[in-house]
Amino acid sequence: MKARFFKHITPAITPAITVLAGLLCAAAPAHAITISATATAASSQPGPVALTQDLVNGDFTIGANPAAGPGHVTGDGVDETTRWAFDFTADPGYAAFMATGGLVEARLRLTLNTQFFINGVGPSTDVALPSDGVTGLFPAWTLPSFINGVAGNYNSGSIVTSLVSQVGMNPAELFNWLSSHGGLFPMRYADDALVTAADLTLVSAPVPEPHATLLMLAGAGLLLARRRRMGQPA
Repeated sequence: MKARFFKHITPAITPAITVLAGLLCAAAPAHAITISATATAASSQPGPVALTQDLVNGDFTIGANPAAGPGHVTGDGVDETTRWAFDFTADPGYAAFMATGGLVEARLRLTLNTQFFINGVGPSTDVALPSDGVTGLFPAWTLPSFINGVAGNYNSGSIVTSLVSQVGMNPAELFNWLSSHGGLFPMRYADDALVTAADLTLVSAPVPEPHATLLMLAGAGLLLARRRRMGQPA
């Protein structure tokens, strides 16, 4: 009885299966969604202000630090905390990225200008991390000394890291950080350099192409319709 059933059903559904297989083969593979945001300083050496005042330098705000002591000002890149927020809402892929519900990678690039050198290299034991001044979720990235120079003379350099694989931040918490701040990603840097540029790239887990899903549904519909025409149960 089984053999007779399959003998009749196989020719009936074979064309539909062939169509479905062709549609699935034509579908593009899953891909990751990448979004990025940039922050830029107005000047690599902004005009300093008194230690008791904040200094806005383009997208960056250098906080007042009276504890730095005599001889220092806000904006000299010594014992200072710099804050900014990456704005991802302008990225065309922002909505699609958020719809994935998570990320797998976060690549941060910082460009620094410093006059603080010890034994010809700097900055020394500086840190960067996501921070809004209230919530403390993330481990700090302690930067290596990567700029060569002479103390008292400014030199610049750029450095890149993965906040996930190299710094050890939790990707789910990074995604929630972006979501909870409405597409902004607040950051903090401290303390012996001027941050003159920064960019952050976020990468989602691979997601199916929209038309691939539609093709799969279309193929399933063809198969169902053919089975109904042949009088077989759905």
